[in-house]
Amino acid sequence: MDLVIKNGKIVTHSETISAAIGIDGGRIVAIAPAEMMPQAERVIDAGGKYVLPGAIDLHTHIAYGEYFQIPFAKTVPTETGTAALGGVTSVATYMRRVKTGLLHHLDDLKRDFENNSYIDGFFHMMVADEVNLEQIAEASARGIFGFKFMMGYKGPQAAALGIPPIDDGFVLEGFNRIKKLGFPFYGMVHCENIDISLWLRKSIEASGRQDAKAWFDTRPNYVEEECIHRAIFLAKVAGCPLYIAHNTIRESVDIIARAKAEGVKVIMETCPQYLTHNNDDLVPIIRDNPVFANVNPPLRGKADNERLWEAIRDGVVDTIGSDHVCVTRELKGKDMWTAPMGLGNCTQLILPVMLSEGVNKGRISLEKVVEVCSYNPARVFGLYPRKGTVAVGSDADLVIVDMEKKVKFSHTMSTSLCDWNIYEGWDFRGFPVTTIVRGEVVADAGKLVGKPGHGRYLYN
Repeated sequence: MDLVIKNGKIVTHSETISAAIGIDGGRIVAIAPAEMMPQAERVIDAGGKYVLPGAIDLHTHIAYGEYFQIPFAKTVPTETGTAALGGVTSVATYMRRVKTGLLHHLDDLKRDFENNSYIDGFFHMMVADEVNLEQIAEASARGIFGFKFMMGYKGPQAAALGIPPIDDGFVLEGFNRIKKLGFPFYGMVHCENIDISLWLRKSIEASGRQDAKAWFDTRPNYVEEECIHRAIFLAKVAGCPLYIAHNTIRESVDIIARAKAEGVKVIMETCPQYLTHNNDDLVPIIRDNPVFANVNPPLRGKADNERLWEAIRDGVVDTIGSDHVCVTRELKGKDMWTAPMGLGNCTQLILPVMLSEGVNKGRISLEKVVEVCSYNPARVFGLYPRKGTVAVGSDADLVIVDMEKKVKFSHTMSTSLCDWNIYEGWDFRGFPVTTIVRGEVVADAGKLVGKPGHGRYLYN
């Protein structure tokens, strides 16, 4: 046997038990009392800490650097490394190729990922134009299971990043095609009514405002609310499973809960930043650097934070993604209206937020953390039970967490190219201490100890 983890409390989505875990060939081969385990080449004493299945982050933009001439092969190790430090063992990242379509580049991108990643992963396709639309069926046979439609993009930001505008007819056509593919394929959406937002932006930008709340004022809650209604309606018409990314508003909870009750297959994702940050009480780094608030959808209010926590507890929120981007201070600049969007490195903070702000503050249980960070993400895209649980036969993707460990977070604790963090100076209680990917320790005690190239593309 390659590895035994003893003296740990194993947490799944449904229970917590005390047992040892035996690992061989990258898979879990035994769960039993430690005294029943055979000898192993390595033994890790968890010292009474909790052992969870590794987090699966279904929402990252590891290739975001391409917009700024930073090759994907360069950002893969820095951003998957920072994910591993936070207990993430699998990651999905959005890939976009306009005019040529994604498929002509797919093999090269998979190679770049596998040669440089610390953790496992796969890609979503951004269905950015008709070329990509025509590639949906073939993409489904080549390891792409999520197809994202940027309903919230046109105007200056979209033009700066080369994102063509799409309309509802385009989205419906895409949904009709995805419906034919069956499980586990999803239409994925960014929900904002961009037409309303652009009209609001005109007067606010013209006024000369550069404060953080200015960005929110161009995208108030109803901008997201309307588009969620519309996306669900189109998915219902097409009979297409729907994944709504980065929900930020309290109104989304009842809308999506109602759709689920009506039989619509809809997955609700939110992100750690929308559980902790708001524009009612700006954290110092955003107050001092308002341009950091440029993110779509924007930070909301305290009431939205708390309603989303309730939705996690009540089972309306299905998954926690990060919307991670690697954008530097220099690239962000100083101008709110020309800055690239994104809140930087959030993949490393998924588990710390869920443990510290969720479990240790009495909002949710550890089993719920596993449910929304591991179990549900694996089930959505057909990875369960290979991923997302601690069970015999599953990949040995594990994270040991110390629920009493206190950490004052700094961006210097990350390997990300993003040289700032919205959680700068944040005090956490509860933190990942060891991350294991297919039986190999890749991060331990705040340091990367694995090697880039260990990660594998999950659908080939």
